[in-house]
Amino acid sequence: MKKLIALLLAMVMVFALAACGGTEDPTPADNTPAPSTDDAAPAPDAPTDDDTPDAPAEPAEPAEPAESGERPVPDLVPGTVTLSDSKALEGKRIGCTIVYKGDEWCYQTALALETLGAYYGAEITVEDGDIQDEVQVKQIENMIANGVDVLMVDPTTPDGCHEALMKAVDAGIPIIIYDGYWTAGEEQALSTVTWDQYETGCIVGRYFVDYVKNNMDGKCRVIEMANKISTHCQDRWVGFHEIIDEANANGCEITIVNPQQYDSQGNRELAYNAIAAVVEPYDVIISDVDNGAMGSVAALQAAGNTSVKVISMGAYGEEPFGALHDGDPNYMACLNVDAWVLGQAVMQAALDYFDGKTPEKTINIDLFMVDASNVENFWSF
Repeated sequence: MKKLIALLLAMVMVFALAACGGTEDPTPADNTPAPSTDDAAPAPDAPTDDDTPDAPAEPAEPAEPAESGERPVPDLVPGTVTLSDSKALEGKRIGCTIVYKGDEWCYQTALALETLGAYYGAEITVEDGDIQDEVQVKQIENMIANGVDVLMVDPTTPDGCHEALMKAVDAGIPIIIYDGYWTAGEEQALSTVTWDQYETGCIVGRYFVDYVKNNMDGKCRVIEMANKISTHCQDRWVGFHEIIDEANANGCEITIVNPQQYDSQGNRELAYNAIAAVVEPYDVIISDVDNGAMGSVAALQAAGNTSVKVISMGAYGEEPFGALHDGDPNYMACLNVDAWVLGQAVMQAALDYFDGKTPEKTINIDLFMVDASNVENFWSF
């Protein structure tokens, strides 16, 4: 009996040692996800102006890190993004605010910044500025008080956050402006990552004029849907109008039905209501933001109007690309601003700074017009 008891005690001691861990670790399994070869899964419905989406739209294919297999690449990161192997952001605290998460593109940009920031080992939450300077001022001041290492700011207006941003300058916190711009950014910001707003209008204008020449005998009546609170959206109209004026000087007859422009404020409901109230005949709606475009589309379809076409000066995601892919009768084309490419450019500017390099003062990403003929080049279905 004593021998049996001794044997049982010995076995208990062996099991106890095993539960506490041995002297040698087993070889860990490789959890790095392989790049997907399948089409992206269907994305959830796009956000409304009142709701932030519960889940993101699924991009095409995951990207690979540049010469590094140490960090698993999130499945969300599309193949258009070239990642860095720098570890300069590990442990850094990033303060970030974006103009308005209720916009599909801004939501995707916020998602990209949070996903890429986490990939690089940084602590980041993108706060919603709700298209209000005063909201962003409070956010920036709180971020400064919390001792962030870098600020990433998408300003509602060029001067609305100036005093708060200057407090960051005085505190020695580097500032990266993205999407919009800061009047003092050329002197005070580390870098401004955006796209050329004037050229945006020119690209859309040239596409539109070609369409009018090829399909409407050079004659067209246009409704303009603007996001007037955004000064950088207004810069898009400058380029657009220059192209239209040039076309009219060369024989086209393009008429702006509402020279004062309807103001969507980036809100679908306001765009819907404006278009629903129009009584003058018109052929095409041009919107400087995609919420304005989608609100216009909804109003047209509620009225059973499938002849008027809508063009957006900036879009990205499952909703606009899906509409093009599925042959929506109204939503005709959009300028593609890749939110993930922009997000990576923002992160790269921060990586360069903390690696001791000097990022470029202004970084413009590439822009492309997307319609049914080429949408599959930009999104997987």
